[in-house]
Amino acid sequence: MLRPKALDHVGLKVCDMDKTLHFYQQILGLELLRTSGPNADGGRSAVIKVGGQEINVFSGPAFVPGANDNFAGIDHFCLNMDVASIDEIIADLRQAGIDTVRGPVERRDGTSVFVYDPDGIHVELRLAKEP
Repeated sequence: MLRPKALDHVGLKVCDMDKTLHFYQQILGLELLRTSGPNADGGRSAVIKVGGQEINVFSGPAFVPGANDNFAGIDHFCLNMDVASIDEIIADLRQAGIDTVRGPVERRDGTSVFVYDPDGIHVELRLAKEP
């Protein structure tokens, strides 16, 4: 059985990274942890600290309304899982009839698999690395 233990982060797709960072840093007083980009497609990303959690922010030409149907909004959210291995998460998903859409993916802070919820929202299930 899958056992989420905490919300780790939420990922947002935004139209204007500078305006978004101004809002979260200057208006709400949140701490900017890191940024990257622009990449070859003009995309940028940033990580903003909210207590023990994060907001991962992504911007790029594809997220502007009218560019396509992939406009600004929630990209995904991540749950830290209470399991011994990523294989346990995958096995529990398979037993429940849920296919992974991406992963396992190794990251600096753990290993993740991605699934869709019933409405098509990406859900990242992560086994965090031990400190």
